[in-house]
Amino acid sequence: MLKLRRLHLEFNMRQLVALGWSVSGAVSMCAWAQEAIYRCGHEYTNAPRDVRQCERMAPQAVTVITGTRPSPPRAAASVPSASVTETRTSPETPRTAQPQQAERDLHARTIVGQELEKARQQLTVLVQEYNDGEPVKWASESRHHQRYLDRVSALKASIERTQRDIDSLQRELDRRPVVASTRAP
Repeated sequence: MLKLRRLHLEFNMRQLVALGWSVSGAVSMCAWAQEAIYRCGHEYTNAPRDVRQCERMAPQAVTVITGTRPSPPRAAASVPSASVTETRTSPETPRTAQPQQAERDLHARTIVGQELEKARQQLTVLVQEYNDGEPVKWASESRHHQRYLDRVSALKASIERTQRDIDSLQRELDRRPVVASTRAP
């Protein structure tokens, strides 16, 4: 009986030691998981490049915020909700939305066209002034040739920039749909 009791106590001691080791392991894991966090300007990190330029943050509880998951695509046979049905069948929505959108598109196309015309006129003036790389010298440039060279290079840069502007405006105009006027006479 004594042997059995000793064996039982020995078994309980092993369980307690194992429990103690697992608790201490869990505590050390928690301490390891809560390593120092530094704030370096607007960046929070646990491995700063220069510790002297960062501020060590006080240990805090970790908060995990789960993001939203995208909803699966709806099947075509699914029944739409009542609010969606009401907005789709409203008689005023399609009639007012299309003319307003067409008018906005026409207005935007007109503005882009006007900007394109301005840029073309500006390019014409710049090309005339540039005169194939030999613009007319001004009186102040007759003694200072570098001023003349600077003006020539500035003119060339302006011509290139205006040409790029014209190209981008033309692409924008081509991208916009051609819309007939929606106003009734």
